[in-house]
Amino acid sequence: MNKPLIALVCLWLSLESRGLAEAQFPTSQAIERKIAFWQKIFTRYGSQQLVLHDKQDPRLILGVIAIPDFGSTPAYREERDDRIDLITERYADALADFAGRGPSAQALSPLHRRLWNLYAKIPDARQRLLLGEIELRTQGGLADTFVQAYSTSELYLPRMEKIFKSHGLPPELTRIVFVESMWNLKARSKVGASGIWQLMPAAARPYIKVTRQRDDRNSPLLATQAAVRILKSNYALLGTWPLAITAYNHGLGGMRRAVEQTGSRDLDDVIERYESPSFGFASQNFYAEFVAALRTHKAMKLGRIKDKDRPKSRIKVAVEAESSKAR
Repeated sequence: MNKPLIALVCLWLSLESRGLAEAQFPTSQAIERKIAFWQKIFTRYGSQQLVLHDKQDPRLILGVIAIPDFGSTPAYREERDDRIDLITERYADALADFAGRGPSAQALSPLHRRLWNLYAKIPDARQRLLLGEIELRTQGGLADTFVQAYSTSELYLPRMEKIFKSHGLPPELTRIVFVESMWNLKARSKVGASGIWQLMPAAARPYIKVTRQRDDRNSPLLATQAAVRILKSNYALLGTWPLAITAYNHGLGGMRRAVEQTGSRDLDDVIERYESPSFGFASQNFYAEFVAALRTHKAMKLGRIKDKDRPKSRIKVAVEAESSKAR
């Protein structure tokens, strides 16, 4: 086989592989909206910003609250939290005015007008606004954290991808680490998860050592051996990567109950119809957050994301001005 033909075959295989990877992680219009939100969190907003958004429809970003780091003393944290609560309450009060007054509430203030302009263009969101069914949530920005995580990931990803490939799994699954720990090698959770894969002791013990003397969850490569087996098991029992990846966060038992309760293996159906107190915002968004991390990592790898290219939020300026008035 001549060299040009070899090169052409290699290019075709590369494109075929890329298409296969995208097909393995399908999305819908609803999931794409969530992905767009998380991509903004990963690329546009930094760790000193809190994004105030609609919990049910994250694409509806109401504003951005500045949280400059002046220290970590209890007194500062209390003052910071009080300030955030005050701003969030003002937004909640303004939203509530629409339930009582209807569209005419937009005339009450510039904030009311901005909120109406945001919600009025989306029929279902507009209806929720007028019915008083808006629930607010804040999400910390991660743009600077993602850049640091990307740098750390370069040290481990090649070997971790080989582990996934050796088990016949998509190497792109390694990007779950961005969602779980942002590659913080010392990550610990309040509920007992540890390491970059944030493995719980019971989930990790069948595959690696987790004792008082030795905890392999804190070894990136050994923990990957456990994570790959967990994901492989999830996929074998659930049949799709959207469900298997969501099960990494919500638990295999929880997702099997979700499939049984809804009678569907479509993630959109599960998110819309599965009723469980533990299936909250984090679990419902886990798959979208993974796909957003996968795309953001790829864009950084290709040099498509640079500091100077990151758009500045006009909303941020408006909310920071309101924040200063609230003080």
